Amino acid sequence: MKKRWIALSLTLSMSAMLFAGCGKEEQPKEDTKPSSSPTSAGEKDNNSSEDEGKKEENPQETGLPPMTTEEITLTYACWGLAEKGEKEARDKQIAAFMNAYPNIKVEFVEVDAAAWEDGLVSLASTGSLPDVFWVHSVTNAVANEWALDVTEFYQNDPDAKEVYPSMVDAAKINGKLYSMPTVMFPYLVFLNKTYFENYNEPLPSYDWTIDEFKEIAERITHPDEFYFGTSNPNYADYFIGQYNAGQSLRGWDGTEYHFDQTWIDAYNLRLDWIDDDVCEWEPAEDKLRFLGDEGAWPPAYGRTAMHFDWTWTIAAFEDTYTAQTGNEWLYYPQPAGPTGQQIAIVDYGVIAASTKHPREAWELQKWTSWGKEGVLNRYEGYKEAGLTAVSRMPVSTNKEAWDAVKGFTDREDFHALYDHLTNIIPHCSPVAPGYDQFTAWCNDNDIFGQLDRRELAPADIAAELTKKANELKDEWIRQFGN
Repeated sequence: MKKRWIALSLTLSMSAMLFAGCGKEEQPKEDTKPSSSPTSAGEKDNNSSEDEGKKEENPQETGLPPMTTEEITLTYACWGLAEKGEKEARDKQIAAFMNAYPNIKVEFVEVDAAAWEDGLVSLASTGSLPDVFWVHSVTNAVANEWALDVTEFYQNDPDAKEVYPSMVDAAKINGKLYSMPTVMFPYLVFLNKTYFENYNEPLPSYDWTIDEFKEIAERITHPDEFYFGTSNPNYADYFIGQYNAGQSLRGWDGTEYHFDQTWIDAYNLRLDWIDDDVCEWEPAEDKLRFLGDEGAWPPAYGRTAMHFDWTWTIAAFEDTYTAQTGNEWLYYPQPAGPTGQQIAIVDYGVIAASTKHPREAWELQKWTSWGKEGVLNRYEGYKEAGLTAVSRMPVSTNKEAWDAVKGFTDREDFHALYDHLTNIIPHCSPVAPGYDQFTAWCNDNDIFGQLDRRELAPADIAAELTKKANELKDEWIRQFGN
């Protein structure tokens, strides 16, 4: 029974990731701050570079076991290599690690990115999972007993304390840590400066609020001319963390899901703005009439003033849509809610439970993802590839790492975006128990379709969603939590 449940879980994981990333079908992809809020990007941290040389001279001072001096081989797998600069980044990271540890050879394992989970299943079936690999779903990796418990490595490595605490806390399952964040993709607003100028709308401050965003969106929309205040109305995704301290999507707070009044209000805003044409969500015939293509994506035609998306879409706007529209785009931080929190999608990686070299695998994971060396070598690869803007952001507060990010551009808007990333709440889909199963249940019952067709009201279904999500979470923990 357990094996059948796990196989189903793997299938559901893929549909869940697709569901979480879709948002809009036409898209290219689609209280106060807590006292534990991490150091601001760019501020000096206690674990800064003065002590790096000392730690390299004597690894035992870090509290970790010493690295082996034997000749060994480690294997590694990550995705995203089809994107510009990613192969160069990977090669720089691996070469730097092998240069630092010449007795360790690193072999990269090719896994089909389009069928990542299936590829991991195949590798696991032959006992050949990589020593270090990325996962779409940490909970599935734990359920399948693929992931090593790295709690002690995290606790004993001072470098790990620079990682955003919220990302680590979100990934703990029954108090244990089986994964580490690798990169993050913050939510941001693609602000069409040309659109603002055409309608004589002053630009907002980088320190703007959600209330200001709402006022501007309603004021600047002109649907009769096929111009809209905003697009991609995933307000129930990102408003939760900005209004409810410590919560991510679906109100996940690390232990429970909450479809509360914040979620109800956010979903109602989605419906109201679609009805009132504040948000672009137009039928195919209108797109054909105004844009000449019933499958057109209006933001790519400069028809939206403010588009919500993730940093991975920056390249499309920089490389394609700016020239296509003749519009100038600015990249704004998320408008702030009462909590001051910012939502980001976070990718996670694990160390194989089957690895014969856990200490060395931990170091390789650090050098290829969250560690300072991983970030610096990633951005050296980006420079070699000629990138002018980056989408993958560091998951730590290390000053050198953020200086490398800022070194790509002197644009004020990019620097404002980076400087606001101080209080991150990670998208919970990879790490929240029951998330995938709840997504599948919603899809099977067409919950969000019924909401969008107004067959269900958010207030009428919220209690049932809270109950069902937590039931599926409890079921997952009963089966796999230990």
